[in-house]
Amino acid sequence: MSTDGLAIRVRNALRRAWGFRRPPHAFVLTEDRLVHVALPRDVRGVRATGGARVFARELPPGTFRAGPAGLPVAGPGLGQALSSLLPAKGRVAAASLAIPDRFVKAATVDIEPGAGKRPRELAEMLRWKVSRLYGEPAPELRITWCEAGVAPDGGTRLLVLASPEETIASLEAAFLAHGIRIGALEPAALAISAIASLALAGTGLVVFTDGPTVSTVFLEKGAVRFLRTRETAADPEQALQEIRLAAAFLGVSSADGPGPDVTGEVVVVPATAPASVRFLEFLKENGGREPVSLSPTLVSLGFPPWGEDTAPLVGVGLLQGAG
Repeated sequence: MSTDGLAIRVRNALRRAWGFRRPPHAFVLTEDRLVHVALPRDVRGVRATGGARVFARELPPGTFRAGPAGLPVAGPGLGQALSSLLPAKGRVAAASLAIPDRFVKAATVDIEPGAGKRPRELAEMLRWKVSRLYGEPAPELRITWCEAGVAPDGGTRLLVLASPEETIASLEAAFLAHGIRIGALEPAALAISAIASLALAGTGLVVFTDGPTVSTVFLEKGAVRFLRTRETAADPEQALQEIRLAAAFLGVSSADGPGPDVTGEVVVVPATAPASVRFLEFLKENGGREPVSLSPTLVSLGFPPWGEDTAPLVGVGLLQGAG
């Protein structure tokens, strides 16, 4: 797995079987805020009882400029928001960061048996594949990938994530200027899926409709098998079609045609977003199950339910595995 800062843990994203403990600080970048979610510590540095501490700052106007492929590049405004969030006492040396889903493009790529034994050639091939998502000329990309199942020909299916290098580097630089090294960096939908995986017992569909995008994540036995993000949140009907297309690709279509198998378990966050409301109507109309609530899982982990503000929830997802 690449450790270059983009979705650093996606290869085993939800199993948390790493040999190190994650830092107790998570930052969540939204379209208009920077949110700091921190686990409290006692004087010995041991995690104290109780939930996370959550602090938020609005991003100054002009925080981002248009960069490669139209994706934002952070300027001084991000550093200003970060500076106002940092505690007066104590030092944050390392943290995890969640970014808006639209900052990242994802693709599934099937490779032939044995291709993984040639890592350099594999990386070049995957980079070429995902570069086509950005059109011509494609920007320099930061990529990473993980296994996402078996390909029809017996090879391996990979989930590949990519973002313009300039976008990711600008985010890392803002934190590094304040002495903070970003380890795990991932789209918000993957972070929230860490909590959803616990609620779904490892397998199910996650529909995340915060901001301008609708993301569909499929989890199987605690691992990410599929991620699809489209900027369709403003049109609930189009958003529903995208969710149904994602389900069709996964082979979980209903007997009546493309669409989610409504007998399966699903987490929908936030429930009151227009795209979520339309999807929930679809489930009800077709005899689907009630969506799984994340509240019991949060309470079992020692955190309070945060209602419809998804940023703290995303932060808690990033903190899974923190010491």
